[in-house]
Amino acid sequence: MTTRAETVRRAERHELTYGGRRRRFLLLRPDPGPRYRPAPLVVDLHPSGLGPAAQLRGSGLGELTARGYAVAAPQGALPYRGGWAWSLPGVPLAGEERIRDEAADVDDVGFLAALLDTLDGMLPLDPARRHLSGFSGGARLASHAAVAFGDRLASVACVGGVRRPGGPGDTAPPLLAVHGLRDDTNPYRGAAGPRWDESVPHAVARWAGAAGCAAEPVRTEPAPGVTEFRHRDAAGRGPVRLVAVASLGHAWPGTPDPLLGGHVSGTGSDAYDASAAVRDFFDEFGGEEPGGEPPAP
Repeated sequence: MTTRAETVRRAERHELTYGGRRRRFLLLRPDPGPRYRPAPLVVDLHPSGLGPAAQLRGSGLGELTARGYAVAAPQGALPYRGGWAWSLPGVPLAGEERIRDEAADVDDVGFLAALLDTLDGMLPLDPARRHLSGFSGGARLASHAAVAFGDRLASVACVGGVRRPGGPGDTAPPLLAVHGLRDDTNPYRGAAGPRWDESVPHAVARWAGAAGCAAEPVRTEPAPGVTEFRHRDAAGRGPVRLVAVASLGHAWPGTPDPLLGGHVSGTGSDAYDASAAVRDFFDEFGGEEPGGEPPAP
């Protein structure tokens, strides 16, 4: 069985120039096989202070290549605590009181759009099956991109960092948000200050409203200490979902990687497998074609 570290080691290293900067990204191509092409795509965004390799190891989403996906992991442009961070519109980085001067010249939403265009030129991808995932600062960037990209995204998964920029008429693709009740970096119930004010349930509720889903979610408990809130649409599906993990701190639950909080005392990271949930969510909302075969001509 291929380990997460081995999967990351086989990733291709690439660069593209955007906004006068050379930006790096990793790329995992779909495993060869008789699957329908063009392929679905996942862009996986790292948290502040880490980089693309750490995110792929922690999230385990590189395993999606076995399901026919291409997986890309880009790198932020702002040096931060030994790693990299994303430039979020109008928001300072964690632990910093003001927006950095150099952040004004970094348009990471635009960079992600350019990355999608670049990937389209590198391998056959289905434009109707693009997905974004991210943890912490990467989830916050994914939230902004979901509004800006219009219909370019099939779904978004945000772990430990979902926001809802924009208004009720802005784009709201299907969303899976996973968050810990004990998160003290991005508190579940919100906090004072411009960096993180709105509570997670309120942000998800506004997302559901923009997506045309019911305001009142259906509540279930898939595991002890885990509560799922599913906002249903007119077809009875649940395209907007929030999973709240009572014992979880600021971590990607289910990861074995300590850089994303795995097996760290007090994080509650073993209470829920976010990686499996994200993979299944992407399959449900625009993953591999059923049966893996092209439609009949």
